[in-house]
Amino acid sequence: MYVHKYLLDTYLPEFPTQITKVVKMDESLAIFCSDTIFYPQGGGQPCDLGILVIDGNTHQVYHSETTEMGIAHLVKLDPSLLTSVGKPCIQRIDIERRLTNAKLHTAGHLLSNIIEMLDSNLVPSKGHHYPDASYIELIENEKTNDVLSVEIINDKIDEIVNKSSRYIQSLTLNLNEAQSIRPLLSQLIPQQTQCRMIVIDGFKPLPCGGTHIGKTSELKGLKVTRIKRKKDRIKVNYLIDGVNKWNL
Repeated sequence: MYVHKYLLDTYLPEFPTQITKVVKMDESLAIFCSDTIFYPQGGGQPCDLGILVIDGNTHQVYHSETTEMGIAHLVKLDPSLLTSVGKPCIQRIDIERRLTNAKLHTAGHLLSNIIEMLDSNLVPSKGHHYPDASYIELIENEKTNDVLSVEIINDKIDEIVNKSSRYIQSLTLNLNEAQSIRPLLSQLIPQQTQCRMIVIDGFKPLPCGGTHIGKTSELKGLKVTRIKRKKDRIKVNYLIDGVNKWNL
């Protein structure tokens, strides 16, 4: 299973690589590289932004996304870049934005794990890890006992974030193993030979292709702000004090 650089080191701000393809797109150019530290938008997490340094010139990356040709780094149209295939390129991401996104994404996983621990009838199904609009959704496998409250969840957050920090890591499982761990999510897991899972020490792994921090103590200020129930779904809104806005 090939793993892009952005999944190997959340904290890496700069990476030297090589341009493999350049595609003109209206008033933009899509730059493709042999590897990338830019996280492409998807999975409930915003993309990374930053710059590419080519021939000593700086080009602003205003969006990054996954395409059939690979991960595209979108920059403003510059005719000089049309002949840059094969040239070296230095990638630099906005590391503050990256860490904001990674913290919010990891927070969503931690909340999902905590809520599963409190009520085993609830299964995480969706996450939206954007500043000022972060939430997770869980589906009721069976009728829940409805023991959840903002106060109870925040008490558990305080215990895991402030009193007994836990490490976070990724592991790669084959599809059957991933589905056996998460049978109720089997249709949501990408149908690939191998699956990346994120595990917080002491909790059940969750499939994920996003960036994550290394330990729960980095989530200081995390709190649930609202729990909303609708039919068989529960939506949990959350924020992290001090890290919920990008420095743009």
